[in-house]
Parts: sequence; C-alpha cells; structure tokens
Amino acid sequence: MPKPAIWLFIISLPLITFGQQQTPPPEVEQALRARVTEFLQYHVDGNFRKAYELVADDTKDEYFNSGKAQLQTFKVNDLKFTDNFTKATVSATISKMMSVFGQEIPMTMPSTSTWKIENGKWVLYKDVAARGDTPLGLGPGATAAPVAQTSAGGADPLPKDLDSKALEAAARSILQQVSVDRTEVILASDKSSEAKVVFHNGMTGSVQLQLNAPEFPGFTAKLEQSIVRMGQDVPLVLRYEPADPAERRDPVNVQLTVQPLNRIFEVRVVFAAPATAPLK
Repeated sequence: MPKPAIWLFIISLPLITFGQQQTPPPEVEQALRARVTEFLQYHVDGNFRKAYELVADDTKDEYFNSGKAQLQTFKVNDLKFTDNFTKATVSATISKMMSVFGQEIPMTMPSTSTWKIENGKWVLYKDVAARGDTPLGLGPGATAAPVAQTSAGGADPLPKDLDSKALEAAARSILQQVSVDRTEVILASDKSSEAKVVFHNGMTGSVQLQLNAPEFPGFTAKLEQSIVRMGQDVPLVLRYEPADPAERRDPVNVQLTVQPLNRIFEVRVVFAAPATAPLK
C-alpha cells in the first residue's frame, strides 16, 4: 500500500507530552472537538478542499501534496491538552475500506493527531518534536498501535506494524476465516442425486452469503440461510433430477459471495455419466 494512500488515517503516533495533563475549560474542549469532527467529516464526504482550510500553515504543503483516503465513519475519543490549552493530542477511531488483492476489506483503527491554536482557531499540524516523518502518517520507519478489523460486526486483531506487507498478511488472515469444505461436487446425470457444500464462518461477527447459480431444468442450488453468525456452519444443497437420464450435461459453476468481505467461493458441479458395465 503506497504511503500517500494512508497519509492521515492509518495513524497512531507515540507522542511526547510535556508536563501534566491539563483539564480544559468546557468551551475549549467543545471548540476543539467541533473542529476535529468537522475535519474528519470532510474526509467522510471526500471534501478535501474544505479539510485543507483546517490545516496549519506549516503543514499545508505536506497535506496538499499527499494522497487523501476517504473515511466511512469516525468517532472522536480522548482530548489531551498542553501548553496552557493551546496544543492538544486527539485520539479517534476511524474506519475505511482497504483493497487487498482485489478484495475490499472494511477496517477500523485508532488515529492520533496533533492540533494547535492558530489565528484563534484549532488547526491540524505536524508535531516535529514527536516524529520526523510525514505529518500524522506512516512515513519510513513509522509504527502504529494495534488496530482491529470489524467487518461483519466483529473485532479481529491485526498486527501492530502497519506497513504494507503486514496489512496484506492481516487481510489474508481475515479472508481465510471464512471457508467451504469443498470446491467440487459430483452429481449423477442419470438419476436424482444431491450433494452438500458446507460454508464455515470463523469471523467474530456475522456475514451474509449471496448465491449465484445457473438455471436449467432439474438443477437446484439452495442455501439454508443467507445470514451466517459467528462460528456457524451453513450448507449449500445442490440437487439434480434429470428429465432425460440419457442426456449428458457439461459441468457448471456455482458461486458463493461473502459480504462484506466480497470473498467469492466457486464450486464446480460435475454431472457424472452412469458407469459402463465391464466386458465379460
């Protein structure tokens, strides 16, 4: 994953805070929370021009030249003030879609940013004393705090190191938590027959299955249920009742799509001809 794509949002920087935590007047905390909320909402809306106006003068160039990632949701959590309430560290939780090998993976992760008063208003800025890399991003050598993936409503741990290789490995691990017990079944072509493919959801939340199967006389593909809860198994029942036992039929493919992971399982259905009697 390129560095610009995660400029602002896959962030959790260990910051150096001088002195004791200061308890702010209510109006100061309210003003900062409102500005952070406004800034993050612009990134949900994709309105990066408006977000640019909430960036400090000494950080505008880096923000302008960096890629922007659009958020899905956010929540502003903790505010820590220093320097007589003129600077602050803001902890938030953000969620966005991450594409790994063509799969869109929803991820929720912690975010830490630094803010200061400039011309009487709170603005986002790069804390040079805390880090020397890209402001609020993961530059060379940067690390991040643990994050959690919450597709389907669960929370599965991801590694602390959020470089591209670690993210890809974590995403692969997430995708592997859903599975089918087989990818090929055999049905008889000359008589009624049935086979089952069992889908397993190893995620810590529910997923939804979407079935895509060819339609032709005598063939049915049926899921017992489309919503699969955590740790649950759901069978896909494949059945064939041939109208003409002498008819030969080519193999077909049935697809199961797992949402919100967009993971696709393809099951090949082979129609076996009756065995030929051995010569005597």
